[in-house]
Amino acid sequence: MFLQAIRKKNVGRVRDGRDTVGVSLLVERIGALLQAHGLRRTAPRIAVLATLEPVHGHLSVAEIHHRLLDSPLVTGATPDLATVYRTVTTLVDTGVLHALNVDGGVTTYGLVDKPHHHAVCTRCGTIIEVPAQRLSSALEHAIEGSSFTLSDQAGLTLHGLCPECQAAQRAGG
Repeated sequence: MFLQAIRKKNVGRVRDGRDTVGVSLLVERIGALLQAHGLRRTAPRIAVLATLEPVHGHLSVAEIHHRLLDSPLVTGATPDLATVYRTVTTLVDTGVLHALNVDGGVTTYGLVDKPHHHAVCTRCGTIIEVPAQRLSSALEHAIEGSSFTLSDQAGLTLHGLCPECQAAQRAGG
């Protein structure tokens, strides 16, 4: 079982020194999220969501898989790339994750926790989440006078320069 360390309920340590009580709480929270979306609690789903939760952003399937290879939570066999891809697809289809296609044809995935839009840096590819309420009046104004209705999953992707690339540009980089 590749998430054997996660499933321990006794107080102890995972390989990196994290206590299993904290890990158990994480697993319970992820399990509740899966159940709320009508999904079974499977080890690959828990592993993928545990990998994405601390990111507060987006990762590609390859990045998720790479992080799983190095994860102290995974003991035994790591899910292969195909399993990670199937898991991510299921989580997108059920509304747990959302997909964002970025330049170069790469798709990245993030948790659907709060409504938000995306700002993508055209120089380094950094993705910054923009709270939905900051753009809600602009969206309302944009569709005003049309018979168009936005879905709950409607999102915008803005392209520009992140703060670090702006600073580098000002510095002559």
